[in-house]
Amino acid sequence: MNSEQNGEAPLLDKFAGCLLGLALGDCLGASWEGYLGTEVAEAYYDGRFDPVHLRMSEWTDDTAMAVATAQSIVDTGRVDGPDLAAKYLAWFEAGGRGIGRATYHSMKRLQAGVPWNEAGQEGEYAAGNGVAMRIAPVGLLHSLELSGLEEDCHTCGIITHRNEDAIAGSVAVAYAVAQAAVAELAIDALAVQMSSVISQPQISTAILRGGELAEAGQSPLKAMSELGRGGSIYETLPSAVYCVMCWPDDPVKGLVSAVVNGGDTDTRAAIVGAIWGAQLGTAAWPRYWLDELPGAQGIHGIAKDLYDLVVGK
Repeated sequence: MNSEQNGEAPLLDKFAGCLLGLALGDCLGASWEGYLGTEVAEAYYDGRFDPVHLRMSEWTDDTAMAVATAQSIVDTGRVDGPDLAAKYLAWFEAGGRGIGRATYHSMKRLQAGVPWNEAGQEGEYAAGNGVAMRIAPVGLLHSLELSGLEEDCHTCGIITHRNEDAIAGSVAVAYAVAQAAVAELAIDALAVQMSSVISQPQISTAILRGGELAEAGQSPLKAMSELGRGGSIYETLPSAVYCVMCWPDDPVKGLVSAVVNGGDTDTRAAIVGAIWGAQLGTAAWPRYWLDELPGAQGIHGIAKDLYDLVVGK
């Protein structure tokens, strides 16, 4: 069953909504990354802060690496490790704005000639969100066929993060995007659906906790304090799940909440934007945001190319 058969947003529009939503989350969140105060969040929930005043930044690693992932899939017709690694390295050598530590060290190893499937950071240090942030195009690739999704996430992920929980988190995000695009994702069951496709207990438990706090109506400030605002996959993914589930009928409020609560804002918001965009298409996002988004036309173009590949045009 696909969204067009359900009378919802056409599949192409969902592809565009997903990648544009990811970029919006990144560009809106980048201005607040590292902010650890609560004043803006308190003002937002009290109605004293209008999200129209959020400043749109330039792309960081979240958007740049997601676009590189999508372009590689379009160019090769699949998730191709060597091509992905080459595109990530080209971005890094062009400046690599916003790059995380694990990805930085992986890129340096690629430069030194380490093979793409051995370059990724290993160990607990590599349990970051750098794979989950860029994995949405892999989810879109598998929107009509889930078979091979986990393997493709692994191929994409090990270039920078050779860590099982980082990869598992990316599988959960890619699965949510794939299911959202074909109207098989239930927002009120998001945490359960995402955790059902991974076996790593720590990240699965964290995802479920994010859902539990949303279902219980826990206040955003208390929920974020418990779930964590940092860049580990154990913090970013459950806090993103909370932001989606806590406002099941309001993607804008979910995205703004991912931003104003501080910490690793751009990646949390990029994941929220990707899931909601895949669920609702471009209608999820205010026109004034889309008009301000850097590179929006190019993102829409790569979404169209990816869609054409998936549907066999």
